[in-house]
Order: sequence, then C-alpha cells, then structure tokens
Amino acid sequence: MRPRPPTLLLFDIDGTLLLSGGAGARAIDRACRERLGLDDAFAGISPDGKTDPMLFNEVLIRNGLNLDPELVADLTARYIRHFPEEMAAAPGAHLLPGVVETLEAVNGLPDVALGLLTGNLEPTAWLKLEHFGLERFFTFGAFGSDDGQRERLVPIAVARAEKLLSRPVGCGPHVVVIGDTPRDVACALANQATAVGVASHRYPVGALRAAGAHHVLAHLADPQALPAMLDLPRAGRHRPTRQRYSGE
Repeated sequence: MRPRPPTLLLFDIDGTLLLSGGAGARAIDRACRERLGLDDAFAGISPDGKTDPMLFNEVLIRNGLNLDPELVADLTARYIRHFPEEMAAAPGAHLLPGVVETLEAVNGLPDVALGLLTGNLEPTAWLKLEHFGLERFFTFGAFGSDDGQRERLVPIAVARAEKLLSRPVGCGPHVVVIGDTPRDVACALANQATAVGVASHRYPVGALRAAGAHHVLAHLADPQALPAMLDLPRAGRHRPTRQRYSGE
C-alpha cells in the first residue's frame, strides 16, 4: 500500500493573508508612466485572483497597445524595481485578522507543508510577506512569474514540494488551495485539489460557495477553524527546516 501523501496548504496572499494598500497598482502606474508616458494606467482594472502577467497584459490592451514581450518584460522589471518603495510607504497595508495565529496553528504539524500559490511575481510576493514577518512560515511556492495562468501553478507548487520534502506528493484532495476569490477556487478545482474559500475581502461566503469551494471560512480570525475544517493532526508537532525553495 502506498504511503499517504503529505497535506500541502497552498495560501494565496492578497485578500487572504494581507492587503498591500495598493502598492502593486501604484508600482504598475509608475512603470507605465516611465516607459509609456501613461497616467493612471491601472485605473479601472480589478486585480482579484489574477496573476501579475495577466494584469500587465490587461493594462496594455486597455490602453490600445500590443502585447509585445519585450515591452512586458521591461514594464515588469520597472514594476519590481518600484515595488519595495511603494510597499514600504503603503498607508493601508495590513494583515487580515487571525492570519499569524492561523499560520502558527498549522505550521509544523506532522505531514503538513505550508506553501504559497499566488499571482504575484516571486520577488514582490516575498516582499509582501517580509513586510509583515510572514515569510518564516513558508518553505516553497508557485508564483505568477512561473506561469501567467493560475491553474497551472498547482502542479508547479506540487513539484517544488516534492523536491523540498524528498518524497512523492502528487495532485489530489490532499493539496489544499486557500484563497479569497472564485479564481482561487477554480484553480483548485482544475487540479482536483481541495478548494478553501476565505471570505475575508471582496467575495462573500455565498459567492465562494457558488464558485464550487469545498469549504468556506468567513475569515481566519479563529486560528483553529482551518485545521479543524481540514481535520489536520494536532499531536507530534515538529518544525521543518526553514529554507526557501522556488527554483527548479
């Protein structure tokens, strides 16, 4: 009989763990102003559940520009360069309620690994986490810089978990995608993963249920709600080695 695979908890960042106070939108605006002479290029664009490459493409299409790969690469580099300053000065950036306590409740549980599944580019994802001291909870992740299509990020995260843990993981219900938008739910369902919706930002419980989430939490304020919902083990806690893995 095959051994039971570990449980992977793959967390979205924006709207699930924290709000960055519009730092990303301002950094994109700065990049577009510098390179293209556009003001308020991000105005009217909803980022909910989209990857950063999708957002750059949407900005260009909205402003009547071609999706030139060299242009996208240049805007991306400028965005990454401006983001630390915008994040440091973001007036409304804050953690969502119960996030630290929830991560502490699941961190180090036996056969449970915490990872990221986010549309953010990898450098900006880590900057957001480091701003609030959350990077210590995560050992691997899949990012918008890996693939612009969110549903393709689950296999990437799984492959990285397998390398980090030195054991088979595979896709399936033991892979849990935790996010706040219907796109997070769809990403999980496309990969036969368990979808946990968190109604902590723009989408209410009903919208996440309608999207097909297997479980929905109104928020993460109760640190025992997520482990209880997923029936995670409570005994024999251990701390995995904290090393960041994102490369192949």
